[in-house]
Amino acid sequence: MKKSGLLKLLDRFEGVLRRCGIDYRTLRLILGIRLIMDSRRVPTVLANNREVRENSNYFRRSLFLYAFMGLFAGLIVLLPMSAYLKFNMTTGIIIFLLMSTMISDFSSVLLDVREKNILLSRPVDPKTLNAAKVIHIIYYLFHIAGALAGPALLIGTMRYGVVFFGVFLLELILICGFVVFFTSILYTSILVFFDGEKLKDMINYFQIVLSVALLIFYQLIGRIFNITDIMPTVSPAWWHYLMPTAWFAAPFSLFLEGDMSTYYLSLSIIALVMPVISLILYVRVVAPGFEKNLQKLNNNSAGKGSFSSLRKRFQQGLAKLICRTDQERLFYLFAQNVTGNERTLKLKVYPSLAFAAVMPFIILIGAFSGGTSPADSLRGIKEGSYYFGLYLTVVIIGSMILMISKSEDYKGAWIYKALPLESPVPVFRGAVKSYLIRFIIPVYLFPGVIFVLIMGARVIPDIILIFFNLIIVLMLIFRMSKKELPFCRDFQHTQDGNTAGIVFLSFFISALLAGIHFLLSLATPFGVYANIAVSALISTLLWRSSFRISWENVVD
Repeated sequence: MKKSGLLKLLDRFEGVLRRCGIDYRTLRLILGIRLIMDSRRVPTVLANNREVRENSNYFRRSLFLYAFMGLFAGLIVLLPMSAYLKFNMTTGIIIFLLMSTMISDFSSVLLDVREKNILLSRPVDPKTLNAAKVIHIIYYLFHIAGALAGPALLIGTMRYGVVFFGVFLLELILICGFVVFFTSILYTSILVFFDGEKLKDMINYFQIVLSVALLIFYQLIGRIFNITDIMPTVSPAWWHYLMPTAWFAAPFSLFLEGDMSTYYLSLSIIALVMPVISLILYVRVVAPGFEKNLQKLNNNSAGKGSFSSLRKRFQQGLAKLICRTDQERLFYLFAQNVTGNERTLKLKVYPSLAFAAVMPFIILIGAFSGGTSPADSLRGIKEGSYYFGLYLTVVIIGSMILMISKSEDYKGAWIYKALPLESPVPVFRGAVKSYLIRFIIPVYLFPGVIFVLIMGARVIPDIILIFFNLIIVLMLIFRMSKKELPFCRDFQHTQDGNTAGIVFLSFFISALLAGIHFLLSLATPFGVYANIAVSALISTLLWRSSFRISWENVVD
């Protein structure tokens, strides 16, 4: 076992730990194994990394991405506005990312039911196990918080000096304590009212949110100085006392700007007192109940409420409406169940879908630059052609059809060969329709409807045209891709050059369709309607011809 820096540091305090009643040898062994598992676990921000190496330290690699996300918070320090306002945003981003990371990637440490069941049944002292857990959490928080807040700490120190360094470092410690308390409260609240399945769903949602945050920060980081003109000013209000970001932003107004008003003094006191109270409450109140409720994680039964029954009836009714045969209907419902229940599939697909939904609006930020007023910018958006940003959605979700063969339970794909199917057509047709209904259409409708609300009914024909072009892109990708049965491949299955070429070709096709759309919209008032008719015809023909598949075409 390679000796880590943490273990070397702990060796210096071996005597102190032994005097506290801790079995140091056991503590060191548990921490060493935990650090090895940390290095092997693929963090959420690297979840879409296709290259998996056995000896890679994924935890260290993830720190560079966390530092990149923290760079967004660091650049806010350079904005020409009051310290209170920009450090509200800076600490808010750090708190959000730190809490999301704790929930998405470190839940296995906070929710260590299996580890406790294994170790406490052996000669392992509970006090030693709890000490290992606390040290592990502190070690993890130190690295993640350092990566996320490092850019802001460095940039702020260069701009404001040593005073900023001391204030920000103290606040970072307090923020870490507050995040641990808030995360535990969140876990406890869910476990009190729900079972372990709901908690696992919540963790999966935070994993998705963290992945989406990485993508959005990547897009916004180069535009941050273009949105300075639309930053609001802040006036003191009573509800600021309920905002943790306001607590941690107030001391910067005190020490950097010398504003000793009662407003900033009271918020600064809260910033110091609340994390301390939170840690005391965590140790004396939350932790005992939290440990008891952790046993609910062994309950994996999903809720069977009236909403679940209503959703099932809706899916069955929709299947009868859009599926022509009983076999196709069966595989449509099968695909709906798989895509709705697999957490790994959601973690792989949902970040890209969410990014596809918000990407058209990210480009709208450019409309607010150039010194124009917000009213003029909004007027320019309404009268412009920003709805062409929907083609970015087409590009992103067009390749989602390639995920149709991926599943964490891919070993169960032998069932296809055991079924008396004369043709694989119902399997593919039902699965593709399921992807369209669950993923593609809702993601496209979200920005499409918002563009209609912003720009008026005049863009409805364009929204319809872009949808038919989306179907064309999807069907072309499906036709050119390998015919692998739905949910028959592992997520770690290597993508070949053919797949990469298909994705690149989808970019070209989307750009070509967007260019035709733009030219016809300028050529004649009825150009868009003519384009709708042609695209609808092409998409219909592609749909009918793409499912001419035999078992000989299916790749094992």
